[in-house]
Amino acid sequence: MPGSMTQPDMSAVMTGEGVRAEALARWQQDGWPGPRAEAWRFTPVDGLAARDLVPATVLAGVASGPGTAAAAGISAHVIRFENGVLDPSGLAGLPAGLRVREMADDEQALSRLQQIAPKGHPVSDLSLAAMTGGIVIDVDGTVPSPLMLLFEGGETGAAAHPVILIRLAPKAHLQLAEWHQSDVGLAAPLIGVDIAAGARLEQVKVQAEGAATTHLAATGVALAEGASIAGFSLCTGGALARLETHVALVGSGADCELSAIYMGRGDQHQDITTYMDHAVAECTSNQIIRGVLDDSSRGVYQGRVHVAPDAQKTDGQQMARALLLSRKAEADAKPELEIYADDVVCAHGATVGELDATQLFYLTSRGIPYETARAMLIEAFLIDTIETIENETLAGLLRPVAEAWLAGGKAA
Repeated sequence: MPGSMTQPDMSAVMTGEGVRAEALARWQQDGWPGPRAEAWRFTPVDGLAARDLVPATVLAGVASGPGTAAAAGISAHVIRFENGVLDPSGLAGLPAGLRVREMADDEQALSRLQQIAPKGHPVSDLSLAAMTGGIVIDVDGTVPSPLMLLFEGGETGAAAHPVILIRLAPKAHLQLAEWHQSDVGLAAPLIGVDIAAGARLEQVKVQAEGAATTHLAATGVALAEGASIAGFSLCTGGALARLETHVALVGSGADCELSAIYMGRGDQHQDITTYMDHAVAECTSNQIIRGVLDDSSRGVYQGRVHVAPDAQKTDGQQMARALLLSRKAEADAKPELEIYADDVVCAHGATVGELDATQLFYLTSRGIPYETARAMLIEAFLIDTIETIENETLAGLLRPVAEAWLAGGKAA
């Protein structure tokens, strides 16, 4: 049955006409993609239809309090979602330059989000229809401190569908952190980012969900003239995770830096999927992806760069490298270039390899313990990706998570 996400009564979640009703109709028609869907060939999710997951509707936990809080080692204003439901206390005491309000059934905001979000995507349609918590974030000027979106919750039978629209006014600047650490059955955040002319977003995302969680994230970004985004994702959690980002460079001089690290062990499945649409001339994009896989884990990178006929002088780069720590681990890479202009500089590449046995022997022969030597070589493999993060505050969020994975534990 195509529309049987988790068999809930969707009419109890949303009613009425408009964007959400249209999304529900599409979801009921299409449902989860099947094994023949090319975009999902490496990451099958059709089994989700059989799971009894119900969208959360009530905030279960204790409010964390408004204002600035110390979160994950940095001083940031925190807006918290529990099981996908918004904790409204985070909407008070906002830093200068930020305005945040609940989305509810704001048709204008929902319509813009739908324009930016990945098209024909199951998470776009399902999370719009089943929205368990939604906010609109408006940024005007330079926000003096980072904003953190914190996603928590422990209801293993819940499906979380937070929906967020972020709008940066011309020449605005925002530091944004997403921190996903829930234990819900399905986490399916839908995020749209609308960056106006000359504005800049510096963003990091940490996906450190519980061991049984399925994390399917859909993010859409629109870049106007001279706008820029520097985004970095670190993916270590979940049983199955897919971070999908679609970027539309629709203004001349737009720039997108999109990097990611995925780290898997056990039977984890980690997927980084991107679509870069160079719609106009003189835009740049650069993607650096690194994966580290142990045991029987699997990692996937799918990256497509589309260059329109009028998008001359495009510079689009993507490079994916995966490091296998076990002969049972698997890495799949599918970088693609689709170019219709003739004056471009575009390149892609992908490699899969193992730790260098000679280097490992050299370190251990100098008295360095095996596990320490192994961690040193993995860090060396990842270092050029981590160094792409210019914002030291945001970079500081990621290091403890990566170090905890290397140590075999979980970041505090």
